[in-house]
Amino acid sequence: MGSMGELQVLDAHLAALAHVEAGLRLSLGQALEVLSRGGVFALGFSSLAAYVLERGERSARWAEGARCLARRLEALPELRRAVACGEVSWSMAELVARVARPEEEAWWLQATASLTVRKMRQLVQNAATAEREAGRDQAPTHRAVAKQPAANSTADAASADAASADAASGMDIPPAAANEATMASNASAEETEEMCTLVCTVDREEAWLFEATRHLLEHLGERNSNAQVEALLAEGQITLLAALPRGALDIDAVEQLDTRQQRWREQLERWRSEAEERCEERIRAAMPGASSSGAGPNSKSTSPNPATSTAPDVGHVAAAGLAPLQVATARELDETVRALSQALARHELELSQAALRLHRADGWRRLGYATEAQYARERLGVSRSSLIARRSLAMRLEALPQVAEALGTAQLGVEAALQIVRVATALTQGAWIQRAQRRTIKHLREDVAAARMAVRLSGEADCPPPADDEIELLQELERAVLSGTACRGRVAPVSNEALPRTPQVECAAAGPRYAWRAMLQSLSRWLESGVQMSAAPAAAATGRNVASAGRVELRLRVSRSTHTWWRGLEAQARRWLPRGMSWLKFLCLSLWKGWQHLLGTDVAYGQIYLRDRYRCTSPVCSRRDVTPHHLKFRSAGGSDEGDNVAAVCTWCHLFGIHGGRIRAAGPAHNIHWELGAPNDPCLVVDGRERRAA
Repeated sequence: MGSMGELQVLDAHLAALAHVEAGLRLSLGQALEVLSRGGVFALGFSSLAAYVLERGERSARWAEGARCLARRLEALPELRRAVACGEVSWSMAELVARVARPEEEAWWLQATASLTVRKMRQLVQNAATAEREAGRDQAPTHRAVAKQPAANSTADAASADAASADAASGMDIPPAAANEATMASNASAEETEEMCTLVCTVDREEAWLFEATRHLLEHLGERNSNAQVEALLAEGQITLLAALPRGALDIDAVEQLDTRQQRWREQLERWRSEAEERCEERIRAAMPGASSSGAGPNSKSTSPNPATSTAPDVGHVAAAGLAPLQVATARELDETVRALSQALARHELELSQAALRLHRADGWRRLGYATEAQYARERLGVSRSSLIARRSLAMRLEALPQVAEALGTAQLGVEAALQIVRVATALTQGAWIQRAQRRTIKHLREDVAAARMAVRLSGEADCPPPADDEIELLQELERAVLSGTACRGRVAPVSNEALPRTPQVECAAAGPRYAWRAMLQSLSRWLESGVQMSAAPAAAATGRNVASAGRVELRLRVSRSTHTWWRGLEAQARRWLPRGMSWLKFLCLSLWKGWQHLLGTDVAYGQIYLRDRYRCTSPVCSRRDVTPHHLKFRSAGGSDEGDNVAAVCTWCHLFGIHGGRIRAAGPAHNIHWELGAPNDPCLVVDGRERRAA
């Protein structure tokens, strides 16, 4: 893309797509808000997060953001209509809705047409600061700003912006709104916390130790990689401080490393803010409602027409608010959520592909924006992290055309596609698409996580989906951790006869299952010795002359401060570690020594909980507050045998199954699930196979 004209056309197309997406997301948020008032429970889901993941294929955080804005816009009908029709971006609406009151809506709506998101954030923050300092009611002076004549030039516009910011000190914002404003001002810093990749190259035996430690941390409540690494570092630091002589470790030096990096990041942020402020006059022409005569490269790139930017039916429904949805049944709302999710998935694919083309053309810089974050925020109404995620998805889909086609034709949802692209290759993409269509998101995530482990520990990139027996063998690692036998070396190894003999796969092109067999054989060898609480390698501990199983590269996404903490503490501690002890192994063993006493408790139905890995066996629920459920009720003659008892969470047991919202029929190793009304279930699953949705 060479000419500026082509770039401006792409920019206008991308901005129009972003505004359409805002209307779709608002509509979906409204439906979820109504469903959250009891509808999700009637459909057999233990929480809105579980429902959104399976039926909407979105994360709980995404859904909460959409619901929150939909709820706040109920008292602001004009702002709601503007978002639904594409006149106000999502980021601008999300900021204004935090503080706007119904009697001030007209002024805030007019301000959105003349201020950038950065200026609006400053306006809200100044108002909140003035409210806290004054501590008393003041007459609103923002209406004087609203009566100022519209800016006809960039200089006038800059003056109007300055006046708006100055007048903010007199805005009559209630204390609750002031708190929301403070949260809004801090949201940008929290969202842009820099993440990086922590790379560790270790022996394959130590890689298995780390996988076992991650299962332990998940059982203790730490789910994401950054929290897990922080927990490891905390345990390791405590162990070192207790064992080494005073002054052996200089923790202040580690903290100073992070302090220096933090100062550098703050300086970069100041430079970015200054650059964005200088560029705002040139990008004003691209803002909705701004004069088309503004200077800058975007002057020809007019904002999308509200009448055509959003599909009329979706825009009309979103503008109407929650009232029309409140008379619908839970099943009707579920169908609405499904339809909107499919439309949003198709739309997001197009937006992601356009964002990738713009990035490769160095679009935001050539269009006059100071930073990519400024372009994402001001032009598209999304965060930079969201834009990068879309771009990354589009880049991966270029190598997986079948996945892209499945996403565009609604054969796959967004979450399923995001999971598949993490592990699929050109050779295995067809098999993974078929697998995703027959799995709930909960089970698909388990399959993908297992496949990524197989790729990591076998070195084979082409890894087809796992068979059920392969998943079962891999889950023995987690059971060994939860039972406590992993740290006592009494786990029965997986025999060669137990290893799967290359079962039939979904796609002929999937190739041999070398990755799975190599990974399971490696797991078998590791389980023979388990967690060795010393520096001695596993081969020496078992008295066997076993050659090294090779090296494995672990890549963990952590925050920049966690990365600095890891490297700084490692540099000081390495000279104190015993011979043969790696830094990763030391951290893992420190955690095991501190927490292994919590494993393997003997309670009633403990073997059932262990078999089901202390997780709810519902195909859409991941809660861990498990209770025993007799698949054939004891009142109907059901026994206490293992195949008649399953671990389910409190809600799924008491309010789901016994409340008539869920039906579960044995045996325990292949439960038949039906969620929703008895005569009209929204989801049917046999074991791990989704039959109807």
